[in-house]
Amino acid sequence: MRSEQEDFYIDSLIAKYIVGEISPQEEQELMDWCALSDQNQKVLDDELLIFQKANLGSDQSFDADLAWKKIQPKIRKTKTGKIIAFPVWKVAAGFLLISAMAFLFYQQLYQGEKFEYLSQNEVETKILPDQTSISLNRSSEVQVEYNEKKKTGLIKLSGESLIAIPEDKKVNWQVQVDQLLIEDIGTVFNVKAYPENPIVEVTVIEGEVRMFLNSQKGINLLAGEMGTYHKSTGEFSKTNAESNVAAYSSRSFSYLNENLSSIINQLSEVYQTPIELEGAIGDCRLTVDFENEELDVILGIITETLNLEIKNSGNGITLSGESCN
Repeated sequence: MRSEQEDFYIDSLIAKYIVGEISPQEEQELMDWCALSDQNQKVLDDELLIFQKANLGSDQSFDADLAWKKIQPKIRKTKTGKIIAFPVWKVAAGFLLISAMAFLFYQQLYQGEKFEYLSQNEVETKILPDQTSISLNRSSEVQVEYNEKKKTGLIKLSGESLIAIPEDKKVNWQVQVDQLLIEDIGTVFNVKAYPENPIVEVTVIEGEVRMFLNSQKGINLLAGEMGTYHKSTGEFSKTNAESNVAAYSSRSFSYLNENLSSIINQLSEVYQTPIELEGAIGDCRLTVDFENEELDVILGIITETLNLEIKNSGNGITLSGESCN
């Protein structure tokens, strides 16, 4: 004769089996138990039938009280309607079975929230339920899976994004680029992962991240470091971060003895405006910071500093002047 503990254990296996949350090892235990007798098999079949008749479809909101009201008459009566005098422990075990089924069903039902964002010609910033910020560069896309109950968050990225996760985050975030995973350790970081590029670049602005594969340990990155993943070889490397990696989102720039040609190329990309240099001025160097300024203000400061001329036309902007050598 089975003990109450054995009964409860079998009931819990049945509950897991019914809602599809049973492990292979547990399922084998249950099948072995059913094979011991026809009565054991009948217990499983009856419980499965009870659950099906309770109309707990995955497309309905779950009401545990209603479920119990529907199931209770079925487990307390025979086919002819006569009341069965169950021992107290069997009633308790039956109630625990239904409670376990309700809990497991709820866990299966709550799949969390999903979001999908696409930026085409503009940089766009989205705020997720836990106040995590995702700034998408142009031609970028993310698919987000957010589950506060399970404390999991996944951002599937194609393109480039600046991601800022608050310190009091409610879920543990990961960013996925194909097979590459980037795990947040409380941080602000930028991921550049356009499909046509042979590498993925991860730059940490604040905090720390880990970039890895399920089959490979990968590397940890601290603030001021950039990690690179080579898609073809699966190799990781890291170096010092570029100072203006997130300028497409922040429109803040910091240049230390930078040549004018590089500066203009970045400004043209961030502000989506054609800018050309006329004359041998590309090697002129600047040390300057800009904090979320308009393009005309930035170019005004540059031309004043280097004694250049600026011309606006329908095709863009031209800077000209004498060589700085």
